[in-house]
Parts: sequence; C-alpha cells; structure tokens
Amino acid sequence: MISYIIGEIKYIGEDSFVIENNNIGYLINSSFNTIKTLEINNEFKIFTKMNVREDDISLFGFSSKDELEVFELLTSVSTIGPKNAIAVLSTLNVDKIKLAIVNNDIDTLTKAKGIGKKTASRIILELVDKVKKMAINEDLTISDTKITGSNNEIEVAREALVNLGYQRNSIDKVLSSLKDSDLSLEEIIKEALKRMI
Repeated sequence: MISYIIGEIKYIGEDSFVIENNNIGYLINSSFNTIKTLEINNEFKIFTKMNVREDDISLFGFSSKDELEVFELLTSVSTIGPKNAIAVLSTLNVDKIKLAIVNNDIDTLTKAKGIGKKTASRIILELVDKVKKMAINEDLTISDTKITGSNNEIEVAREALVNLGYQRNSIDKVLSSLKDSDLSLEEIIKEALKRMI
C-alpha cells in the first residue's frame, strides 16, 4: 500500500494531478481544496489511498493527513463512494465537514454535488460518534446543545430518521422507549431502525 508520495507536480487538472517520483508519474485523484495548494514543478508530500475495484485501480491523494482521514471516513459510509467523498471535500474544508456532522447540519452537507438529504443523513448517522472523538479547529464553535444530553440525542435521531424516509408517528413511538437509555446517537438510531423493520 502506498502511504504517501513525495515528488514534483507535473500536471494539474480540475480533479486530478500528476506527481513525479523516481521518473514515475502518478495520476492522483483529489479534491479542489488540495489541488488549489499545488504548483507545477514544485515538490509536495501527498498522502494517498489506493482504491481497488474489479475494473479499476485508482490513487486518491491529499496535501494533509486530516483530509485523507476524512476521505477514508466518508468512503466508509455505506452509500458513499470515492467520487462522492471527493465532492464533499471539494465543497467543504475538513473542519466544516466535521462540524456539519456533529451538529446534524444536513443543509451544509447537501451543498456538495451528488449529496442529497438522505445521503447526508446517512453520513451523520454513521460518522457522528467517530467525528466527536476527532480534533476540530478551536476557532470554530460546535453547538453543544445539539450533541449532548439524552433528550437532544433523541431530537437529532428523530430528524435523521425522518430524512431517511420513516413516518413521524412510527419514529416517535420507537424513540419514546429509548428516551432514558444511555445509548449514543448512533446506537439510538441503529436500535430504532431495528425496531421499525
């Protein structure tokens, strides 16, 4: 597995670039936020992730470990592929993505091309507990009222389930039985999904 590549930038496109190392040019798919920091014939360190499919092997790369880490988180979501993850990273910076997830900010995530409300809800559902453990820029504020306390967890869970297409009366019935639990937001939503199937 290729962890990173250090080399000179030889080509810059809209969503990819070529970095040369030991006379080999690597085509790297990337976000706008990384690409705008690059300069032709200058040396950069690019953190990479290889994506292997039956019909394709692609390299994705970023100028920071943080951006690579968020890319890997996004692609771990069941409905998100590498192209969708790149779209999110091209529209929002790393800290804004983290804040959108912990604040249940669906509108911010849907600014990215190809990300609808249902997909944004899925991103929040699957990543919120992981992102809460990550560092976020101190200059940006997190709305604590939305991410702490059992009642607030229930409200966030209710909104996420509505966005996933479930009826409010069914949601309220299930969530009322989970109101006093010590479950995390992700666990509340997963348990609710089990009970509504």
